[in-house]
Amino acid sequence: MRYESDKQPSRFGPPGYAPRVIDQGSVWIMVAAPTLWALHFVASYVVAAVWCARIGPSLTEPRWIIAGMAVVCVALIVWLATQAVRRYGGVFVIFEEITESSERGRDKFIGHVSLLLCILSGVAIAFTVIPGFVFGSC
Repeated sequence: MRYESDKQPSRFGPPGYAPRVIDQGSVWIMVAAPTLWALHFVASYVVAAVWCARIGPSLTEPRWIIAGMAVVCVALIVWLATQAVRRYGGVFVIFEEITESSERGRDKFIGHVSLLLCILSGVAIAFTVIPGFVFGSC
């Protein structure tokens, strides 16, 4: 270990101990929001494709299914964003420099990146929903 901050945190216990998936110091929080967007994107196009192939050319009903899925995904992304702010100290500052080489600096970086990815994923979900409301038929 070169630095004091490189030591493994004491919360990691003996072998067999597993921390929570989205826990302090975990990078899963950064992956969660884009994964929700990707799942929503695939599910939206599957719903629209199956609807157009099996039921009919009108997109009136599937647009509300897609909008409902969007509301659920955005609610989960908002929850992830609040976790990024509360647990990791993420702030919405674009040009913030994080130069600390410590556990706090890493947590702050994870929070910052997670918050920005949550915002980007929310915008991406909005852009996934827009075609369903613009186009009325397959």
